Amino acid sequence: MSVQNQAAIEAEIGTLLLEQWDPLGVRDQPQAQSPYAPYAHEVYNLLSRGGSDTQVGRLLHEAESSEFQHPELASRDLTPLLRALRAIEKRI
Repeated sequence: MSVQNQAAIEAEIGTLLLEQWDPLGVRDQPQAQSPYAPYAHEVYNLLSRGGSDTQVGRLLHEAESSEFQHPELASRDLTPLLRALRAIEKRI
């Protein structure tokens, strides 16, 4: 895959993370840029290597707890987000 295609898919993953995950609650701030680009890159890498839903969910829940200081979010159901990520995975 070309670097441009990878960047476009990572941007799409970043948008999904902002719209459906958003542990910082910045989705409704129009001027806010998504702080989730590093996670989009990590999710992309997991998907490109055939990572499981459990691995992706663990990555995101770990970030909620340790990096964003919201351990209460770790019980959230990420099924809709994972389903959307699997649709993107088909283009990787």
